Amino acid sequence: MPFDTPAALVRHESLNRDHFLLTLESPSIARAARAGQFVMLQTREGTDPLLRRPMSIFRVLPGRSGRFQILYKVVGRGTRYLAGQPVGARLATLGPLGNGFRLPPADARPVLVSGGIGIAIFPFLVETLAKARRRAPILVYGARTKDDLAALGFFRARRVPMRLATEDGSAGVRGFVTRLLEPLLAAPQEAAQLELFVCGPTPMLQAVAAMAAQAGVPCQLALESQMPCGIGVCLGCVVRCPGDDQGPMFRRVCTEGPVFRAGEVML
Repeated sequence: MPFDTPAALVRHESLNRDHFLLTLESPSIARAARAGQFVMLQTREGTDPLLRRPMSIFRVLPGRSGRFQILYKVVGRGTRYLAGQPVGARLATLGPLGNGFRLPPADARPVLVSGGIGIAIFPFLVETLAKARRRAPILVYGARTKDDLAALGFFRARRVPMRLATEDGSAGVRGFVTRLLEPLLAAPQEAAQLELFVCGPTPMLQAVAAMAAQAGVPCQLALESQMPCGIGVCLGCVVRCPGDDQGPMFRRVCTEGPVFRAGEVML
């Protein structure tokens, strides 16, 4: 059940020029949140911008503080306003929303595949996997430049093995994240033990889903979409899905998703 509440901004950290980490306090949202879910966040008081922005839940902080975190990148007017919000501000927040990740079988090795700001969804999953006593994940992370590889400290602190790629070669291997994934899926015996969890731009999701299907590896996709309402009313975030003899089907990313099994959607 989602809650619509003014969440107090208790910490606002600049990670680099474009990436920021918000810590918000809302016990009701923090208690109900699950890995892979999101909130609709007002970026400043008033009606400009009119619509809230969908933001993945980065972490729910341990203890009884009722605090959760949002990692975001400044990419437009709404996030520029958000970057200027001071500690003590109260931001209208609706959540948690959507369906999150399904935990893998106990014997499966989770592989987290991230492109750019898609990394924001994975710290919560890492901590959820640990609490559920699942196998330790591997992070496969690609971005345009080294400055776009955000939140690496979280994964280093938890000793998550990382394989990095950048398009300009400024960190890790030069190229796309799929270049890192190829050797993991190449050996059938090893690939049979994996399950992929993927978040990033749609072309990356398409490529990784195709690779997973060819290798016979289970794959969950966390879709990114513009969401005017976040509750399934406006139908502004529908995605095409395999249909039947009556024609194609469509599902709402905000309610049926944002996480789908790769075979459930047509990107």
